[in-house]
Amino acid sequence: MSRLNIFVDETGEFGFNKRSSRLYGVSMVFHEQKNDITKEIELLEYRLGVLNFHGMIHMGDLVNGHGEFEGLSISERRKYYNILYRFAARIKAKYCTIIVDKQKCPNHQLLNQSIKNQISQLLFSNRDFFSRFERVIVYYDGGQRSLNKVIQQTVLRQLGAEQRVEFNHVEKKLFQVADMLTYVDKLIYKYNKRMKPSMTECAFFTSKQIRTIINELKSHRL
Repeated sequence: MSRLNIFVDETGEFGFNKRSSRLYGVSMVFHEQKNDITKEIELLEYRLGVLNFHGMIHMGDLVNGHGEFEGLSISERRKYYNILYRFAARIKAKYCTIIVDKQKCPNHQLLNQSIKNQISQLLFSNRDFFSRFERVIVYYDGGQRSLNKVIQQTVLRQLGAEQRVEFNHVEKKLFQVADMLTYVDKLIYKYNKRMKPSMTECAFFTSKQIRTIINELKSHRL
């Protein structure tokens, strides 16, 4: 049975208070089950093992030096990012990130509808791709109730997909790729829209690196 696995993660909040992020994003990794990535996962785990790391690389913590990455220099933290990024650039998978500028959708209803419309358009534009699969599994932990509802109304309903809410985030390396994409694709959006990145983002990523990511991941875009 042909199977497609979709790993979903988000960045930002549905809130609109002063401390809320301006951008809201949803990243999706599409992996055909027939495309074996065992060797790539083993290489990823080996390279992280050399750094004595066996957890989840959460990009927010990595870039900001929080959690397990507290106390590490930027150059040390970049090693973890480079290992995960090279894994993402090497494997046979497709990527897509939807970004919404909340200044253009200034309330919960408009934000919700914009996300829903963009995901529906993605599914419709790639209907030939999705029609190839007899089974579709969506890995989203339901971290945000509003997004979870949108996923149920779009991906699950339109593709007849199943959802996995409980899964091991460390074991599912493609979920970590989705988490990484929420961060780098938000930077790409800012770069393309000429929005000023944060000081932390500037310290971790240069404009040249962002352009490199755009070019290297181009073939992976759905």
